[in-house]
Amino acid sequence: MPAIEWLMTNSLDANGFRQEATASILVLVDAPQGSALRELEHMDSKGQQIVVTTHSPCPEYWEDLWSLQPAILLVGDSLGVELHDAIKRAAHGERYRSTPGSSMVLTDPERVMFRYIARGWSLDRLAEARGVSSKTVSNMITIICEKLGLPDRHAAMLYYWGRLDLLD
Repeated sequence: MPAIEWLMTNSLDANGFRQEATASILVLVDAPQGSALRELEHMDSKGQQIVVTTHSPCPEYWEDLWSLQPAILLVGDSLGVELHDAIKRAAHGERYRSTPGSSMVLTDPERVMFRYIARGWSLDRLAEARGVSSKTVSNMITIICEKLGLPDRHAAMLYYWGRLDLLD
């Protein structure tokens, strides 16, 4: 990811922003895909405003990112003017997200199940976590895959993490 860091640093420097260890705004680039979610889940932001940028195609993933309370969530190509604007808005305490027109097709309980599926949880672990039978979990997985237009739970995992390119 050094190339992305270099590109972002140069772009921000050219627009008057500078890197500081004690900065009040942290820009979190979701590269590789899925890293922003893991970072946000374990991060102690220490009063920092977090700006997250991702290229993920999955609206459910965006919603999971947003639920972790970053100040700003940008989806798509956001290394230019949009990122600069987002940093300025975060500095003024604003909270917003900029996402493409795609919307979620899953209900909130289905989205939670989808997140667990994406993490590779077994049917038994999913059943235990949700307090339902393995058969119910299997049915829910089928419904989720149908709603997302995906053939199986493996494709669902790849879709969530923005890696459908890995399907054979």
